[in-house]
Amino acid sequence: MRRVDAAIDLPDLARRLPPPPARELGPCLDAASRCLARHGLSRTSMADIAREMGVSRSTVYRQVGSVENAAWLLASRDLHAFYGTLPQMFAEADGPEVITRPLAALLRQAWANPVLSKVLRDEPDFVGRALGEHAGPMLDQGARMLAPLYQSLMDAGRIRRQDPLVLAHWLLRVFMMLVIAPPPADVDALLEEMLLPALKP
Repeated sequence: MRRVDAAIDLPDLARRLPPPPARELGPCLDAASRCLARHGLSRTSMADIAREMGVSRSTVYRQVGSVENAAWLLASRDLHAFYGTLPQMFAEADGPEVITRPLAALLRQAWANPVLSKVLRDEPDFVGRALGEHAGPMLDQGARMLAPLYQSLMDAGRIRRQDPLVLAHWLLRVFMMLVIAPPPADVDALLEEMLLPALKP
């Protein structure tokens, strides 16, 4: 089986990701994650995170600035951890499974995330506002980030040649909808049925 990771500039992809949070923020972000999973985003305060850590509120403010910023830092940390698994998935994937396997794995990670689960279940108003305010710019940014990766996969002969930016926009929208409304069927089978015909060279 060919190793596609040799044909993909993964370090360049890392530079296009949101920067990872500093390692010293780990304890604060761990405490924020526990609080957010317990109370949700709208009901978690900086005082809650400080109590969870056993430090003063001013310490938490200095480290993360706000509860919402802590949530974004948690998302960035999770994204970089997932990025570290890509080379192995790319190496094990056959053809266009180089897209469907990571996508299925990222969906399972999102569904298992206790903070995201809490927000989606208990804070639909926040989800609606966040999508209305941020979905368009985030999708544009994500598509520009992923397009060079998809171009590399096309150049490596792993997926059908097409406009990589259009493909990135489409796949991100599929991902977003599946995060919000998980499918009743097995996600691997669903993605293969939906995507492989459009991705096979």
